[in-house]
Amino acid sequence: MKVSRRHIRLTYPDAGISVIAEMLDDEAPNVCKAVWDMLPIESKVIHGMYSGAEVFAMVENPQPLDGQNLVQIPLPGELLYYYEANLGAAGGKKPVGEVVVVYGRGVILREHEGIPTKCSLFARIPGDWKYDWAPFAQECRKARWEGPRVLRIERVDEP
Repeated sequence: MKVSRRHIRLTYPDAGISVIAEMLDDEAPNVCKAVWDMLPIESKVIHGMYSGAEVFAMVENPQPLDGQNLVQIPLPGELLYYYEANLGAAGGKKPVGEVVVVYGRGVILREHEGIPTKCSLFARIPGDWKYDWAPFAQECRKARWEGPRVLRIERVDEP
């Protein structure tokens, strides 16, 4: 039986490029609820410098969440929630929360100093990143070469 899922839209407003992702409420219910309650998020995404082909949007008032549906080697199209309390010597001075968008292959999640980490997988963009949503993946890639760019993440109203 196919599970009925909620959806979110990710949009690069300057480029007018969007994709729809399915929330994985059946796999990470607490994380999905927390992220859903944070929406809409509009933030400049930053390209990951430790993990590979991923961008992330910082969230306001980040909260530690249950470690549901944890992954370290995510697939293209997966959306993750990351939380860091920043208690280590190389960390910052306050907690950090991120919504991570994986847009290509070869991502292995790492923190500063190359420390392996895991994130909660809470949503997935259906289809193939090279064919079905290639323009969106290319916009993500631009954050690496052209700098941070605005990404909007919002709820999709179901009919």
